[in-house]
Amino acid sequence: MIRSRIMAFLSVACLFAAILAGCAGTSVDRKKEADARMRMGVTYLGQRNLPMAMRELTKASELDPKNAEVEMVLGLAYQARGDLSKAEEHLRRAIAMTPDYADARNNLGIVLAERKEWDKAILEFEAAAANVMYTTPERAYFNLGEAYRAKGDPARGEGAYRRALRANDRYAPAYSALSGVLGGQGNWNDAASVLARCVEVLPDYAPCWMELGRVNLRLSRPADALKAFDKVLEVSADPETRKQAAGYVALLGAEKR
Repeated sequence: MIRSRIMAFLSVACLFAAILAGCAGTSVDRKKEADARMRMGVTYLGQRNLPMAMRELTKASELDPKNAEVEMVLGLAYQARGDLSKAEEHLRRAIAMTPDYADARNNLGIVLAERKEWDKAILEFEAAAANVMYTTPERAYFNLGEAYRAKGDPARGEGAYRRALRANDRYAPAYSALSGVLGGQGNWNDAASVLARCVEVLPDYAPCWMELGRVNLRLSRPADALKAFDKVLEVSADPETRKQAAGYVALLGAEKR
């Protein structure tokens, strides 16, 4: 599951109306208005209101055409619309303006991966992860692992997932992906160990409990599997997840009788 960073922008609270109202015609004011419109566009993008997002982001680009962040977010907007060519165009423009823009490189990698251009995507993920200023390298390493898996290179995928966890041992998707690679190679004991570490670090993360239960079933450990599925019922509020866990609990309970 390759992921972008749209939601990372949504935590910034701005008084957009006040900023826009104070804008005049100087270059400083144009940059302020561009920034406000970009943030409004990000909010609309998070709400999946693509027409309004595109309107605000396009205006922001007109006001401040050399703003790499605006170009990156425009790339995300085009990606959300399914226009991968335009998304790539804007992301490459952002990188041309700021070559060490790790977020833009990571997101460009995602776009290229969606087009199954694995080798090109891998180069972008590696560039993003190698940037010592990147605050979330685990995302790039995870995406790198996903690209290697899709390319049919599980060994390198495994290495990338492990690097993601070394960068951030609380990055839950990397545990699930790593256990999947190990299980796919028949290393079910190692997969179980990875999932056990996941629930140790993230005790309320239901997906790892669910996978741990399934792996324990493969390893003929019904008691451990039952504990894991019971834990899913304890920590998850998702109806479908709870339904699946309850099914396993009922099955294992019937086998005990």
